Amino acid sequence: MSRVLASSAGEQAAYPQLLAAVGESLVWDVGAVWAPDGPALTCREVWTGPRANGESFAAESRAVQLRPGEGLPGRVWAGEEPAWLADVADADGSFPRAAAAAAAGLRSGFAFPVRGTTGLLGVIEFFVSERRELDDALLETMSSLGSQIGQFVERCRAQQAVLESDARKSAILNAAFDCVVTMDHRGNVVEVNDATERTFGYTAAEMVGRELASLIVPPSLRAAHRDGLARYVETGHARLPRHPIELPGMRKDGTEFPVELAVTRPDLPGPPLFCGYIRDVTERRAAEQALRRLADEQAALRRVATAVAAERDPAVVFGLVTEEVGRLLNAQTANMVRYEGDGMAAVLGGWSDGDVGSVPVGDTVLMDGETAAARVWRSGRPERVDSYEGMAGALAERLRKLGFRSAVAAPVTIGGGLWGAVIVSTVHPEPFPEGAEQRIADFAELAAQAVANAQARADLAASRARIVGAGDAERRRLERNLHDGAQQRLVSLSLNLRLAARRCADDPESHAAFLRAGEELAQALEELRELARGIHPAILSDRGLEPAIQALAGRAPLPVEIVVGLDCRLPEPVEAAAYYVVAEALTNAAKYANASELRVEISRSNGLAYIEVTDDGVGGAAERGGSGLRGLCDRVEALGGRLALASPVGVGTTLLAEIPV
Repeated sequence: MSRVLASSAGEQAAYPQLLAAVGESLVWDVGAVWAPDGPALTCREVWTGPRANGESFAAESRAVQLRPGEGLPGRVWAGEEPAWLADVADADGSFPRAAAAAAAGLRSGFAFPVRGTTGLLGVIEFFVSERRELDDALLETMSSLGSQIGQFVERCRAQQAVLESDARKSAILNAAFDCVVTMDHRGNVVEVNDATERTFGYTAAEMVGRELASLIVPPSLRAAHRDGLARYVETGHARLPRHPIELPGMRKDGTEFPVELAVTRPDLPGPPLFCGYIRDVTERRAAEQALRRLADEQAALRRVATAVAAERDPAVVFGLVTEEVGRLLNAQTANMVRYEGDGMAAVLGGWSDGDVGSVPVGDTVLMDGETAAARVWRSGRPERVDSYEGMAGALAERLRKLGFRSAVAAPVTIGGGLWGAVIVSTVHPEPFPEGAEQRIADFAELAAQAVANAQARADLAASRARIVGAGDAERRRLERNLHDGAQQRLVSLSLNLRLAARRCADDPESHAAFLRAGEELAQALEELRELARGIHPAILSDRGLEPAIQALAGRAPLPVEIVVGLDCRLPEPVEAAAYYVVAEALTNAAKYANASELRVEISRSNGLAYIEVTDDGVGGAAERGGSGLRGLCDRVEALGGRLALASPVGVGTTLLAEIPV
């Protein structure tokens, strides 16, 4: 027991060894330490020897509280003298654990006090499985050792009180979220708080007394740190970063991370001390990176949306989507597939970084096995594959040959149905980070909406083009009906009126009436022809755009220069739109521009027809000024084209139409 007391680090550490030392030396089977806890004794430690079956008795001891006089510990506590129990079976009701002791096969026991200078500190008891009679010599020896144990306990508690006092003094320091490091004038660590240990990975014992620079300052900054400290100690002048500055710090494992540092010097006698206040800003940096990542995602979505809004070829849009998603996740390759039914998928978009291979666009692949695309096809949810190693299926085998190690995928849903998937793959052994598939899912959801909007716009454009085509067809029909029907009848009527006028030559009054009727009919016929030309010029259908423009120019009140660079006729809807653009421009110039001349230029290049009408008038025209230009804009846009108006005041007006052919 003396050896235990000499080597134990503290009261609680000593109890198990003390119980074992007594029990094993004197061949007792169960021992326990009891200590006051308010008005009762509670069991602080239980030891069970190899011969005993005392687990249930130990559990009962830990659960019970003994008042003065109850059981062996209660008797010792009440009388402050050792006590002996020859047989548990002979105990009266003052032994609460008698049933548990009997069940464990324990018969005899004794207990002795643990005394200190301030009084009784506790009680130690022992039990054995055979009956043993009172041994006064043993009780006397144990009482003497109990006093030694009491002195040890008081010494431990005094030391603990000192430690608790120190702990209270440093509680505020250790409660700080930031690291606080105290350094002496030699650059050695004097004291650190708990946050420093957590942040840098050292224990306080590993840091105190060692040079701070070699512990937490990265190698690239150590020389500057040492030079600055030496200069301050020598001259008393140096710039201390009293306001936080951002620098790299170094953990125990050598990894560097961003920190904010501020340094103060406490006003104390003797050589200078320095207090450094260090804050780990890794999370803030991560939050900033998350914001940048979000900005990158938003920028990528804007680029995709811009491509869709520009009505670029779907293959170009699909390629852009895969590239943007692949780059966002720092992947090496990405694909977009459309599910075709019967377990097949068509590859519509693809991108790869550098020399990394990819499934070619245009291929059709079978959705077998547990690949990322196959899982999305079956679940309709974002999926991930952390390793293709050992995965069955032809597609998985093909992906392994391409070098793919892992992948994430997200569904592309349009109109409430699963349309396809975006798959991003990597050749690196590390799988994608957690949440990567959700990032793709968010992106794919918006991309799907953009694709759906593009399809809706395409359907709308097709519908508008059909409406314009139907309108032009109806105009041609009306023009033919007027030309072949009403105009022919009016011409015939004009001839009949002339014949009637000749036959009434002898009757001046009747002759004059027929002549007046003929003149009015001629005016009506001319107005009807003008109306027919406004509905749809027959010359446009019969001879083409250039003769129709020449006819417009012939009727214009201003000189018109015409330049037509076409090697063949344009499609009928395009010809009609071009004709009406020129007709509206000439009409507006004649009415409002106060121009002296006009120029009409028509050409075809790069799959577009260009119609440009320019005048040298007063300018100031606006599209919102009337319904004519608005109607032309609708007609041109219905054909997938664009109408632009430039009319600076005092410079003139240019109307330009670009129509796909």
